[in-house]
Amino acid sequence: MKRHIVIASVAAAALLTGGTAVAIAGSGSGSGSTDRARSSSTAPEALTSQASGTASGTTARASFSDAAEAALKAVPGTLASLDLDHGARTTWDADVLGDDGTWHEITLDASDARVLSQRVDRDENDPEDAAEDAAEVAALKKATVTATEAARKAAPRSTVTSVEFDDDGTPAWEVEVVRDHTEHELYVDARSGKVTQAPADDDHDNDDDYGDDD
Repeated sequence: MKRHIVIASVAAAALLTGGTAVAIAGSGSGSGSTDRARSSSTAPEALTSQASGTASGTTARASFSDAAEAALKAVPGTLASLDLDHGARTTWDADVLGDDGTWHEITLDASDARVLSQRVDRDENDPEDAAEDAAEVAALKKATVTATEAARKAAPRSTVTSVEFDDDGTPAWEVEVVRDHTEHELYVDARSGKVTQAPADDDHDNDDDYGDDD
């Protein structure tokens, strides 16, 4: 189950027309089953950003890893999604499953990864959806590839606009990137790390390799 539908076409359009570019640098995969807040001494290699002006006139300099680390510092737990949103203010929007089992939504400034707001996601903590939510939580906790690792694997030399955990069928990270001015949607198997190009019917059982699936 996807926690919610992520539409990244606005972010991609801005990137294609000279908007914010947040590029992945390096291809190291790291280890561990969750993206957790780390101190500067233990943080993975930074996923660097290429700053440029956005439609709102601000500059997005916070990289994917900057935003991920800041979100998990605010709410220790497991990162389930992180999306670049071009609204009146360019932000990174994160969904985190807290260590206490509670879902949190966090909004971060895209210029410096500063937390702008955070709240408990009441909809995802609704008792009526407990069974479905429990299945998603179980799948997320079994993932051996984290959101940040999925971004690295899917996007060497590309710009990431969205990473989201999808437990429909084979658990995978759905990654949206811009490469050579073209938008691509990729899947990264949450256990093996294998990268595939998303087919038109959005079925991520496709076996066509894409990128580095070391």
